[in-house]
Amino acid sequence: MKPLPYQQVASKSLKTMVLMTNHRIRPYIPETRRFSPRNLVRMLTRHTSLFVKPDKGGGGAGAVRLLKRGWGKIEIRTLNRQKVIEIGKLFHYLNQCMHPEKNYIIQQGIDLGEISGRPFDLRVHLQKPFHRWHITGVCAKVAAPGKIVTNHCKGGLPVEAKHALFQVAGNPGRTMHLMNEIQALSKETARTLNAAFPGLKELGIDLGVDKDLRIWIFEVNTRPDFKMFRSLNNSRMYRRILKNHALIV
Repeated sequence: MKPLPYQQVASKSLKTMVLMTNHRIRPYIPETRRFSPRNLVRMLTRHTSLFVKPDKGGGGAGAVRLLKRGWGKIEIRTLNRQKVIEIGKLFHYLNQCMHPEKNYIIQQGIDLGEISGRPFDLRVHLQKPFHRWHITGVCAKVAAPGKIVTNHCKGGLPVEAKHALFQVAGNPGRTMHLMNEIQALSKETARTLNAAFPGLKELGIDLGVDKDLRIWIFEVNTRPDFKMFRSLNNSRMYRRILKNHALIV
């Protein structure tokens, strides 16, 4: 039987919709909706912060963070700009930030764990060179000073995952528990998406751990960049990813 091609799924909302069908994964997904003025108003009433980002695209490009700042005020922040405005002017400013020909999603903002005052999330790299999914790399990405995203291409600093998790967990036992939960969740995520999209062979899952040690899935990349693993002190994961990638493509 001829192997299926290397499949990519660009739409964040489509991947989220598939993951939401799995009751084991659903509690780990922040509230996510297609962008519309009505959905934005609804979500602003429920959450202190939100991210508005393109449905298709990666690297944090086009992301906008909204943060409520007291009565009637909201902070609107892009990769390069920050402004506090009256909430009545929000749609005017958002229209300036959004590409008119792109679809956008709104995602609940999460109060992420921090290292030295800078938020971090994690990237779990999974590959399926043959018939089973394997976790071939896990690392944390610490946001560059003043940035709203942790992406490596936007200055995010890759660090060892266990070191980062220890900063929020506080002891080795809780750190190991978080790592085990993240790995189990990542494999379940891969299997769920693969059932809907049989040609998937490589995934990069972006997860966060909040200050209450709750795990959240932000995004799943179906053709993930893995250069960040090259920046870790130990190159073992990068070499393993590179070897499997050659088998996949």
